[in-house]
Formats: sequence, structure tokens, C-alpha cells
Amino acid sequence: MDTNFLALAEVELRVKLALVKQNSVWQPVRWNVMELLPAEAVVTDLEKESGVFQNLVLRVYQDELQGYFLNLDAENPCLSFLVRHPDEDVSKLPTVVDVTASYDVAARWMDSNENVQTLPMPGVMAAWLAELVQARYQPEPKRRRRPQSFVSPGERYNHE
Repeated sequence: MDTNFLALAEVELRVKLALVKQNSVWQPVRWNVMELLPAEAVVTDLEKESGVFQNLVLRVYQDELQGYFLNLDAENPCLSFLVRHPDEDVSKLPTVVDVTASYDVAARWMDSNENVQTLPMPGVMAAWLAELVQARYQPEPKRRRRPQSFVSPGERYNHE
């Protein structure tokens, strides 16, 4: 099912993937997401020699507003990229499958043992996302739980 119609907004991006040497006998090289560019950015021949570029679409969904809020509230907001390698071989050129600004979505990807790489969120994008979140998201007020010592023993530890 195509869920793109549920998106509140979307931004086209271009990412640069580059092969990075590592000091490891088992994994001497690894592909990393290295740079974020606007989708319309012109890539020179010299830049093409230093990496591979892939276009993506960042979609913002209503039901992920809390995840965007948590990301923006962090000291260093970032974009998270879901990266998959063919045949699980990290030396082969990967595909960046998806991108998100949601802390919750990135956490779910990591919980599923996916390869998640991050880049700092550009200030202009963070401001745009913050404006959208502020207009549409209201954090739920924290409810104070009554201390268990004030609850009768028969009602203790029953979850509401």
C-alpha cells in the first residue's frame, strides 16, 4: 500500500556515499553516508570520482510528530538513513533505502538490526521541521502517578 498520500510534507535530498578505509582485518573498507545535498545540486565530475550519489525523499508524517519533536529536542538533531548492502557484503555498493527525521523511526530500525547511519540535520531543515512540528504537535502533559505507598495493598501494581 502506498502511504505517500499520508505525508504532511516532503523534501527531495541527495546523499553522497563514499568508500571509507578502516583499520580492520575483517572489514578493511565500508560504505558510509558522507554528505547531504539538495536534490537539485549539480555534482561535478571530481565529486563523482570521490563517491556515489543517490536521490531520496524525506517525508514527514502526522503520526511521527513526537519522533520529530524528540529529535529536534536533542543536542544535535540528525537525519537517519536506512542503508542496505547487497548480499550483506559491506564492501559492495549499498542502497540507501529510506531517510527519516524521526527519532522513533530510527530507533525501530536499529531495534531491527538494520544498518542505520546518521548525518547532522542542516539548520534550515531543522527550522522548517520545527515550524511544522510546532504548528501540529502538542506534547501530552505528564500525569503524576500516585506513590504506591498511598494505594491500598490490594490495588498496588495494577496498571491503569
